[in-house]
Amino acid sequence: MENTLGRLFADNFDRRDKLQIFADIIKVSSRETKMTRILRLANVQYNTFLECIEKLCRAGLLEKVAPNEDMKSSDDMRTKCVYKATETGVKWSKQVEEIYQTIEEPE
Repeated sequence: MENTLGRLFADNFDRRDKLQIFADIIKVSSRETKMTRILRLANVQYNTFLECIEKLCRAGLLEKVAPNEDMKSSDDMRTKCVYKATETGVKWSKQVEEIYQTIEEPE
């Protein structure tokens, strides 16, 4: 992945909107990913993450999956919860990225 994880669509001085946060979470979750890794790489606070994850799962863009044996590390919910972007979610994230790139292109 790029060096811009956590700020895939926003520069250092801009606050991300929900759409950008959703896209960052999906991009980080392109494969099975623990909640703690998503929080860190997407640079999102826990409460915001919980709100976003619920909406993304309900929309069918992200799914909660059972962790495989390699991922089980503790009884902590943050390390037990594993998410993966759906095919629809990956496509949606790419479309959002294209839109932001078009908007940010110099004239």
